Amino acid sequence: MNKYNILLLSAFLFLYSCASFKPQYKEEKQVNFPTGQPIDRTFYLIGDVGLSPMGGKSDGLLALENYIKDQNTENDHLIFLGDNIYPIGLPDENDEFRPVAENHLDAQIEVAKGFKGTTIFIPGNHDWYHEGIENVEREKDYIEKALDNDQIWEPRVGCPLETKELSDSVHLILIDSQWYLEQWDKHPTINDDCDQIRTREQFFLELEGEFKKNQDKTIVFALHHPLYTNGVHGGQYAAIKHLYPSQSDLPLPILGSLASLIRTSGGVSAQDKQNKRYQEMVDRITTLARASKAPRIIFASGHEHTLQYIENDGIRQIVSGSGSKESYATLSNDGLFSYGGKGFARLDIMKDGGSWVRYYGYENGKEKLLFTHKAIETPETFDLEKLPVEYPAFAKASIYDQERVDKTELYESVWGTKYRELYGTKINAKVGILDSIKGGLRVDRAGGGHQTRSLRLVDKDGKEYNLRALKKSAVQFLQTVVFKENDVTASFEDTATEDLLFDFYTAAHPYAALTVGKLSDAVDIYHTNPEIYYVPKQPALGDYNKEYGDELFMLVERPEENHKDLESFGKPDDIESTADVFERLRRDEKYKIDEPAFVRARVFDMLLGDWDRHQDQWRWGEYELEDGTHLFKPIPRDRDQVFSNFDGAVFGALRTMVGLTKQFATYNDELDNVKWFNSAASYLDRSLAQNSDREVWMAQAEFIQQNLTDQVIEEAFKDLPAEIYTHPSTARIKKSMKIRRDNIVEVTERYYNYLSDLAVLRATDKDDFIIVDRIDDNRTKISIYRNKDGEMADLVAERTYLADETNEVWVYALDDDDIIRDQGNGKSTIKVRIIGGQNNDIYDLENGDGISIYDHKSKENTFVNKGGARIRLTDSYNTNLYNPKKDIKSFNVLAPAIGFNPDDGFKIGIQNIFTVQGFNRNPNTRTHKITGGYYFATQGYDIEYEGIFSGVFNDFNLLVKGRFAGPTFAENFFGFGNETEFDRDRDFDYNRVRISEISGGLGILYRGEYGSNLRADLEVQGFEVENNSNRFITDLVDPDSNPNFYERKWFADVSGNYNYESYDNPLNPTRGMLFDLTTGATINTDDTDRIFGYIKPKLGFHNALNTNRDLVLKTLVQGTFNLGDDYEFYQGAQIGQDTGLRGYRNERFTGDSALAGSADVRYSFKKFKTGLIPLQMGVFAGGDVGRVWYDNESSDRWYNDYGLGFWVNSAEAIGATFNLFNGSDGLRFSFQVGFNF
Repeated sequence: MNKYNILLLSAFLFLYSCASFKPQYKEEKQVNFPTGQPIDRTFYLIGDVGLSPMGGKSDGLLALENYIKDQNTENDHLIFLGDNIYPIGLPDENDEFRPVAENHLDAQIEVAKGFKGTTIFIPGNHDWYHEGIENVEREKDYIEKALDNDQIWEPRVGCPLETKELSDSVHLILIDSQWYLEQWDKHPTINDDCDQIRTREQFFLELEGEFKKNQDKTIVFALHHPLYTNGVHGGQYAAIKHLYPSQSDLPLPILGSLASLIRTSGGVSAQDKQNKRYQEMVDRITTLARASKAPRIIFASGHEHTLQYIENDGIRQIVSGSGSKESYATLSNDGLFSYGGKGFARLDIMKDGGSWVRYYGYENGKEKLLFTHKAIETPETFDLEKLPVEYPAFAKASIYDQERVDKTELYESVWGTKYRELYGTKINAKVGILDSIKGGLRVDRAGGGHQTRSLRLVDKDGKEYNLRALKKSAVQFLQTVVFKENDVTASFEDTATEDLLFDFYTAAHPYAALTVGKLSDAVDIYHTNPEIYYVPKQPALGDYNKEYGDELFMLVERPEENHKDLESFGKPDDIESTADVFERLRRDEKYKIDEPAFVRARVFDMLLGDWDRHQDQWRWGEYELEDGTHLFKPIPRDRDQVFSNFDGAVFGALRTMVGLTKQFATYNDELDNVKWFNSAASYLDRSLAQNSDREVWMAQAEFIQQNLTDQVIEEAFKDLPAEIYTHPSTARIKKSMKIRRDNIVEVTERYYNYLSDLAVLRATDKDDFIIVDRIDDNRTKISIYRNKDGEMADLVAERTYLADETNEVWVYALDDDDIIRDQGNGKSTIKVRIIGGQNNDIYDLENGDGISIYDHKSKENTFVNKGGARIRLTDSYNTNLYNPKKDIKSFNVLAPAIGFNPDDGFKIGIQNIFTVQGFNRNPNTRTHKITGGYYFATQGYDIEYEGIFSGVFNDFNLLVKGRFAGPTFAENFFGFGNETEFDRDRDFDYNRVRISEISGGLGILYRGEYGSNLRADLEVQGFEVENNSNRFITDLVDPDSNPNFYERKWFADVSGNYNYESYDNPLNPTRGMLFDLTTGATINTDDTDRIFGYIKPKLGFHNALNTNRDLVLKTLVQGTFNLGDDYEFYQGAQIGQDTGLRGYRNERFTGDSALAGSADVRYSFKKFKTGLIPLQMGVFAGGDVGRVWYDNESSDRWYNDYGLGFWVNSAEAIGATFNLFNGSDGLRFSFQVGFNF
């Protein structure tokens, strides 16, 4: 090894080995804790305490125990942050490791007994190991018994989330992060006791709600896995690990570095932050936190056996995981402190809203203060002195300034007129002084949905109101709906995209909700009672004056229990959310929906053009009837989208091309696409109106048609502001509404025809009978009864389905022991899917044709008779789950691309992906991907198809693929070997070979949860080389001596592929790994003696070179190794511009084997705004080296090139790369630009 290689290796080790056990500080000067300031709440944070000496305590526990002896901890919290027992949690009592495990736990319990405040244990990954939920349950029971406290373990076992309101200004969120990382298919009972959280998406929705509800408080967020870490799990390794990668004393210098690189970059373990699932969790939580307007959130975690404090773009991360183990960490770019020794952290929330964190180690038998930092500054208050003393009774105001609504005729022809003028029209509004409205209102907290800005108000009787700004937040919509995993709030502010979204909102009539009350009364539908106010900045708003006031607001009652006496809510006994209603419906048969009332409300939505009727747009009045039934009646709320009018050429084109945009309709005389218009609520219609047939829907449509008279419509619109009532749009809406009313029966019938194609029936979480009655070839009746003492009792659900209406029915038996039977001899074509759920279900089927049974593979079930039914036993969590939002959907994504390189010239491409989501999903039911390209330099074109079909082979998907390359499609060929020449005196056509291809095949595909994909393919390939004169290939091959060369040759190919990819940021990785391995064999079907095998490996890494992570080293090694020489020239091992040598022509070298390596140093500039969208750009410089090997050729030559380029991307919408590389063949420029829609 020469000196240059030694220097290179030393630099490499230095770059990747900055972690240390010693304390490290970003700032040399330390601050002192303000001892005289009053404290609201104190938290003692210690994690990974699960390894204590027999009969003793770990140093971290000793430090904590010694410290709290001198503290008044009565109102404090002690949180053990998981990994409470190493290495496999608490095993069964008969396990030989049980006494050791108890010792580890007893040490913590003894410290908890001496703590006077509240102690909480949360689980970590080691607490889940061995037996999963059973392990966690045993540990919880042991701790609760030892401390005589059944509130000490959080969250509930097998569930993700628990929250505690500690004071008016402090909120605690406790998360089981291992719940998120687990493979749920291995835990059939996971989420069984979790109320409203049964999917990861529901978890994020609940978390979003917690952030929103508590945005004015300090939120302490405890979870085992840190969101940010500069320790081992964050990819930081000490230099010693390059020599000793394992616990062994055997040095492995090269393999050690490779192992460290894979660990730091690859995220192969789900416990490392770089892992796909872990990173997904981090991205969603941090995005929600940053977008929540909750500025005082502190995350506290263990997992790393270090003490760290990190601040990353507004996220404050305490790492305190060295309760019993030590490791190494560094500061990186976002760390303020790190220490690899044992210890704990103390977090103090001050009365003034500020927060301080202190870290303690253990030295000389006592705790030692290591670091003090003010994590949150004291919030600034609004100066109320500058507010006026008196306010007028009325004020003229508009929602938008006139400048925002003044558009040219061209603009309006493209983007539509919508209700833009109404947003710029000043109305004479009542001035709202909160102290005097409704007897006096006070602000409880800030609220708001994905678009709205609102405040929660409370009157003296506890009744709640929403005060919602009529001007919505464009960027908030982008953040929470479009870019869920990336924080884009600042990037889109003051851009044309934000302006377009503000204009997009003008499709919604801003005052339409004022008309809904009288219209609803006429058709017996409950409603809220909105009022418009101009709300100035005022003392009652307090600090909310910073973001609210001096604009138009809508004040409306919140349908909640304190408004039970309201006539327009029906004066119910109670009011519940939709999520609560779903829980009650599955809990007991006594809970029922007033289905005709719900159907009537949904028909009314279509009349109003209110398309956004998701489940949070509903509340439910609960009525307890004399027979014990609890009947839920719907209370529609949030009428934001009434009379929505998405006109203009752009929306017209989008509705033609992109299915999802078809829900954005125009409000006119007709409702054309009932399917897409109702897409936000169709799952509610199927789930909550499960017993309602055509007769129910038609009856409610007729009721509305008869009772919504012209006079009612005229009177309702008089509730608009006078300036809006006289606007021409009002007359147009009234005219269209009357025509829609006259057609509402026909519209409803069309929607019912679509809706009834799929039906969903739900049983209860108790013992039930499910009877499938094949009455005749057209009718199938499905009945669900409660099973009480083996007898059919209360009817839960019943409906008769017609084969000419319904294609399939999903019947969810839910939990407990259910009995599923059939009867009747009909041969109906209706497919019935029965999903058994938990516990032992009994299946007794005589006529099972057309019935599919889904139940757990690992749990006991009883099959008395199968009757020809299709039985699929699987532990697939998503298959067995009852998720009301699961629906049959299809959508389309179009992605065009353009590019250039000297061989293809300019090229244009397009990819269309059509996705179908039905019952069986992995992750979708069917995906059809068609890709096409045209290459101007050769007039070549190609088309590829790939279809993926789930559920065909359990966890494996069926893959169908095909490719056609036209006769003008060209590749390059320069001859075999590593010494082939490139004749610059000839044009590019000389080495081009026109090869048409017809191929097709089948395969199976497995997608892992953590980034791995495995596939196997069997393919038939046909290639035909065109005989063109004056080409290299025709000079090489004489058609007279080789007459079959230019005929189409057919091959059979069998291959297997493993692919793993993991990146911290797919758009611009600073850490990540790619590993891809394909191996297979190809045989000539006309000459079966010609067969060869091949191996194609690829390995790449991204690694940041500096603490700011804007300088990244990207490396890639790829190769092809043919086994045998019975291959055609176009099947050889090739390298060139598109296969590793960017400074050379495509397919520049061909041989038996090929190997190429690339290395780029990439620099990323900070994101910046343009007039339209935010962009990020970067530059890179790098080089490649590679060669091929060919039998009987002696060559030691390696080819290299060097070059530079730049790249640009924008918020998952556009990506482009421009390259300029130089090799021995000369300078080459290329670029590729791709778009996503």
